[in-house]
Amino acid sequence: MTSSTNGGSRITAAVAQQLIGTYKNEEGWPPDKTRAVWFSLDAIADIQALISASAGDGIRIYFGKYPSDVDIPGTPDPAYKGKVTLIMIPTVTGSDGSHNDIFPPVAPGTMVALDDGGTGYDHGSLCPPNCPTEPPPGS
Repeated sequence: MTSSTNGGSRITAAVAQQLIGTYKNEEGWPPDKTRAVWFSLDAIADIQALISASAGDGIRIYFGKYPSDVDIPGTPDPAYKGKVTLIMIPTVTGSDGSHNDIFPPVAPGTMVALDDGGTGYDHGSLCPPNCPTEPPPGS
């Protein structure tokens, strides 16, 4: 396995299972907490198109959380309230070679515009409630 700090690298199935298993064993997987997010091949192509449309060089993935008491427009499932999700933000290369978000993260409690043309990506299929039936890796 090659080490990379500039954009990631492929890992073996055994390493993936070990990392997931370590997370499960050390952090726990309560039955009501998000443990995985699935994106379709079409969604991945749309994410790539979003990066290209932003003249991006890659994507930064943030953990986010749906509010428990507020409806977020476009949320695909009411069961997502209070669940952790992944938010993908295209990045652009800065003059110093850094990878900068196309927009900065917003401070907690700050109101944001709800229609900016779609510069981020969310709404993967959360597990739970949409979990595979086979046991998770590393279990």
